[in-house]
Amino acid sequence: MRHFLFAATALAVVLSGCVASGPTPSASVTSPMVPSGSTTPSASTESASAESDFSFTLADMPTIDGSTANIPLISLAIQRLTGVSETDADNAVNTNGTPAAWRNLVAGAVDLLVVYEADEAVKAEVESSGVKLEAHPIGRDALVFFTNSSNPVESLTTKQYRDIYTGKISNWQQVGGANAKIVGYQRAEESGSQALLRKYVVGQAKLTKAPTDRITAEMGEIIDGVASYANTGNALGYSVYYYLANMYAVDGIKMLGVGGVQPTKETIADGSYPYANDFFAVVRADEPAGSPARRVLEWLTSEAGARTVADAGYVPLRA
Repeated sequence: MRHFLFAATALAVVLSGCVASGPTPSASVTSPMVPSGSTTPSASTESASAESDFSFTLADMPTIDGSTANIPLISLAIQRLTGVSETDADNAVNTNGTPAAWRNLVAGAVDLLVVYEADEAVKAEVESSGVKLEAHPIGRDALVFFTNSSNPVESLTTKQYRDIYTGKISNWQQVGGANAKIVGYQRAEESGSQALLRKYVVGQAKLTKAPTDRITAEMGEIIDGVASYANTGNALGYSVYYYLANMYAVDGIKMLGVGGVQPTKETIADGSYPYANDFFAVVRADEPAGSPARRVLEWLTSEAGARTVADAGYVPLRA
């Protein structure tokens, strides 16, 4: 399966989308706005009962939308809040991706998001809508670049990644690799991965034009595309760490470092990996106290929620 999400704190604030070199401090969102085969981590009944009193049924759970990379977390949260099986929880998950999720919450079509940060265009839409949102950080992921395992390059600098995607560098030999053209894959604008690429690497610079078949709508497609170049080793792509490491791992792919720092759960947690970024649980600011969405939000931001984030394989914000 595949799914999506994003959040901050109870005070409503507009998120900043400027280029940065490290993890973004927790921020709250104010406005209407603002981040093959996948598997959901299993949760035993014993484990689930330790985290919840099963105070919900599937019928009275709030409608949750979010990011593809957050699908396993949404499923595990449903298991622990309702006591249903992993299969039933998986079947109950229905997400639409990062940009659509933000828009759906603003429109009132869903009650709660578990989502990655939105791109600047979607943030502007949220702000102009007049709908106030509360975004609460509940975990951390990271933008990662990846190439073929046969490629000798292990790490690049932010400037090198920027120069590749803006067309100033076009051959791997320019960055210590073989004499081969860099085949750069891209995500669609407004995707969660693209928002992080712009935030941490390229800003609003114009990206080098890529062939249509190298601009992928789905997260799995960019990984498959890069993997298909395994015999030549000259493709480059980007995604988020959790999706690449846990949901869509494929042979022939390796993650690249940034300035010599490799992306791992440990470097994302301690902030030494520079492209780490929070993901969020989000509700509308006018969501009534005691509503199902409020109760799930409170649970996600509690110690039980933090344990669930960790048990699903993400980097939690609490130890």
